[in-house]
Amino acid sequence: MTCFYRHRYAVFWACAMTWAVVPTATARSWWTVEIPALDSVRNNDPVFSSSSQVTLEDLSFMYGSLDLVGTLKSSPNAKPHAPVTHMTTYSTPSPAFSSHIPTLRPTTSSYENVIPTLLPSDVNMISSNSPVPTTPPTSAPSSDNHSTGLPTWSPSTRFESANGNCPPDEELYRLSLYDSFGDGWGSITLYIKDRSDGSGLIFRGGLIDGYEEEIYLCLKPESCYNAKIHGDGYLDEISWALKQVDLSTGESTYNVALGVGEVNKCDFGLGCKTTCLGKKLLEFCFEALLWTFSSYDLFQTIHLHLREKDQFKKKEYKMAHLVLQFIQTKLRIMRPTTGTPTEYLPQDKSQKLGGEEFKRLQNLIRSASPNSSSSLLDKESAQFLAFNWMYKIGPIASVPDRRLVQRWILASFYFGLGGDDWIINDGWLTVEDECEWYGITCINGVVSQLELEQNRLVGEIIPEIALLGDDLYILSLGNEFDTPESKRNEIIMPLTSFFGDLEYLTFLNLEGIGLTGTIPNELFDSWVHLEFLYLNDNDLVGELPRSIASAASLEVLWLGGNNLGGPIISEIGTMTSLIDLSLESNFREDKGGKRGFIMTLPTEIGSLSSLEILVLADNALSGSLPMQLGDLISLRHLHLNSNFFESQLPTALGNLEMLEEMDLSFNWLSSTIPPEIGNMISLQSLAMESNYKDENGYFSWGIHGKLPSEIGNLKNLRHLHLNDNYLSGSFITEIGQLHLLETLHLQNNFLVGPIPDYSSCARLEEIFLEDNNVDGEIFSMPDRICRLPELELARVDCDVPCNCCRGC
Repeated sequence: MTCFYRHRYAVFWACAMTWAVVPTATARSWWTVEIPALDSVRNNDPVFSSSSQVTLEDLSFMYGSLDLVGTLKSSPNAKPHAPVTHMTTYSTPSPAFSSHIPTLRPTTSSYENVIPTLLPSDVNMISSNSPVPTTPPTSAPSSDNHSTGLPTWSPSTRFESANGNCPPDEELYRLSLYDSFGDGWGSITLYIKDRSDGSGLIFRGGLIDGYEEEIYLCLKPESCYNAKIHGDGYLDEISWALKQVDLSTGESTYNVALGVGEVNKCDFGLGCKTTCLGKKLLEFCFEALLWTFSSYDLFQTIHLHLREKDQFKKKEYKMAHLVLQFIQTKLRIMRPTTGTPTEYLPQDKSQKLGGEEFKRLQNLIRSASPNSSSSLLDKESAQFLAFNWMYKIGPIASVPDRRLVQRWILASFYFGLGGDDWIINDGWLTVEDECEWYGITCINGVVSQLELEQNRLVGEIIPEIALLGDDLYILSLGNEFDTPESKRNEIIMPLTSFFGDLEYLTFLNLEGIGLTGTIPNELFDSWVHLEFLYLNDNDLVGELPRSIASAASLEVLWLGGNNLGGPIISEIGTMTSLIDLSLESNFREDKGGKRGFIMTLPTEIGSLSSLEILVLADNALSGSLPMQLGDLISLRHLHLNSNFFESQLPTALGNLEMLEEMDLSFNWLSSTIPPEIGNMISLQSLAMESNYKDENGYFSWGIHGKLPSEIGNLKNLRHLHLNDNYLSGSFITEIGQLHLLETLHLQNNFLVGPIPDYSSCARLEEIFLEDNNVDGEIFSMPDRICRLPELELARVDCDVPCNCCRGC
C-alpha cells in the first residue's frame, strides 16, 4: 500500500503505482510503500490517523486529485457522503446518515466488532431478476445452511465463514465511486451487467454528491461482466474501481476493474478478457510523468522510455521501478499544503488576485475545461497567456463563475489569433464587459455571436471555443472573395472535430481562411441546428461525408473552391431544407492528376423542392443531365458549366418557370434546343456556348439543329450565348421580341442569312454574328441595328457589309 500525497512529486508516484497495479488482466500485484512521517499529516484526517499504510486506490481518488498546476486539491472532509439510494444493490452509508433517509433502517447483528449494515427497506428494483434483499443472519450460519443475505459492511472472521453473506458461487467485491471535484456525478450512471448467463442488470447507479461512495456487490469470479458509463457531465472528474474483499481483514486485495473519465463499455472477469483498465488514467499518468521528470537528472533515463509510446506496455514495470528508485533518492515527504503554488503566479508588480481568487479561477477553468491542463502549463500558449491576463486584470470576487470562464475563453481566442494585430480590437482585454468587445454580441450576458470577418486574424482557433457551444449560434470569421491581403484572416488549421461541439450554431462562416484536411464525419451529426455553412475557398480535401444528411436544417451549403472530390452523394437529396447548394470549382490539378466531383448527378437531387441556387460548375461531372432537374420548381440559378455532361437536354427543364440563370456552357452536350425552353418565362441569362469539343479535341455535335421560335417567349432574357456550336438554319426573327436583350452571341455556328432587323432590342450592347454562313454579296448588317443607342460592339464576317462593326 502507498500514500497519494498532495505534492508535486505525488503525480508520478501514483501513476507508477497505477501501472504496477493494473498492467494486464491476468498479472496483478500490490505495491507497498511505508509512510515514515505520519506526523506531517493532519491529525484529524480519518484515513491517515487510522493506519500507517493507506491504499493507493482509496487515497488517489478519496483524498485529492491533480489540479491545473500539478498540486493536489485537498478534500479532507469529504468522507463520508450521502449514500446512493437509487442503487439496485446495497449501499452502506455511515450510520450518521440513517436518520435522514427514511427508506433506510439499521439492522443489528450478534457478531462482535461488526458495524451494523443499513438495509434498504423500500428500493425499487429495476429488473425482475434482481435479488430480493434479506437481513443478515443473527447467528453464525452452519456449513450446510449458507447465508444469502446482504454483503457485510465490515467483514469479520465469522463472516469469512459465511462468505461475506454472498451465495456459495459468488464472492464479495467493493465498488468505489469517485468524483474528484466533490459535486457528484449528476446524470452520469454506471451500469454493470452479467454477460455470462444473461441474468441482466446487476448494478445501476452513480455518486449523488461528494467525493466518493462505496457499495458492496456479490459477483461470480468465473463470469464475464460488462461495465458501461452513460450520461452527460464532467467525465474527467469521475472514476470507479472494483476490488475483491479479503474477508479475513475487510481490506481490498487488488483491482478487478477500473474506469476513468470516459463514456464507453468494457469487460472484466475471468470469463472474458478484461478491458476495464482505466485507459485514460494511464494516458494521463504518461503526460504527468513527462512533466514531472522534465526538471530532474533522471529525465534523460526515464524520458526515453516514456517517449516510446509504442513500447509503453512492454516497459511499464521497468518505468515503475525507476519511479520508485527516484522516490527513494529524490523525494522528501512534505506536509500537504493548500496555498497558492507561487511558481505559477505571474512574478511582477501588477498582480492583483489574492491566493483564494487565484484558486477559484484555477478551479473554475479546470472544471469547465479539464483538457486544457497541459496548455495551462505551457507559458507560451494562448490559454496560459489568457489566465495570466485575468490574474493581473483585477479582483474577480463579484464576477459570476460562468462569466469568468467565458472571459478566459475569449481572451484565449484573442491570444491564439494574434489579437494585438487585429484591424479592430476595440474593448478586447480591458476591464470592460466582454459583451462590449468588438465583434461580440451577448444575450443576458452570455456570448451568442462572434463576428470578426476580414479582421487580420492570424493563428489557430483554440479548441476551448467549443465551451461556448450551448449559447453561441453565430460564428463568422471568414473572408470575402475580394478581401485585400492586408485584411484577410489566415487561420490555417484542420477543420477539427471540436467544431462539432458548437452544436447550437445556426450560422458558421469560415470562408477563405485556409482550412486544411478532410471534413470530419461527426461534424454534421452535431450540426442539427445549422442553417448556413460557408467553407468555400479553403484547402479541404476528401469526399463529402455521408453524415451530411444529418444537418437537416441546412439551408445554405458552400463548399466551392476546395480540393474536394468523389461523387455527389445521393444523401444530398434528403436535405430538403436546402436553398443554396454551391460545390463549384473543385476541379484542380496536382501531381496526382485532376480531381473534383465526378460521376453523374444523382437523381435524388430532384427532391430538393426548396432549392433556389444550384452551382456545380468547374468539376468533373459527367453523364446525362437527369430529368429530375425539372422537379426543382423553386430553382432560380442553375450553373452546370465546365463539366463533362453529355447527351440530350431533358425537356423537363421547361418546368423551371422560376429559373433566371442557366449556364450549360463548356460541356460535351450533343443536343438540340427543346421547344419547351420557351416555358422558362423568368429566364434572364441563357448560356450554352462551346459544347462541341474540349482542349484535347474531343468531338461532339454540341448544340445543333435550328433555333426554336419559342425563344421569342423569353421576354425577360438579357443574355443569349449560343456561340461555338453546330446550330444551323436561319437567324430567327423572334429574337427581335426580346426587348430587354443586352448581349447576343451566335458566332461560330452554321447559321445563314439574312440578318433580321433586331432594332427593337433597344438595350442591345453586343451582337456577334461572325463565322457563320452569311453571304456577304447578298446580305448585310441592318443599319437600324447600327443606330441602337446602347450598342458598343458588333461583329460579322469581313465580307458582310456593316457600318458599325469593328474588325472582322
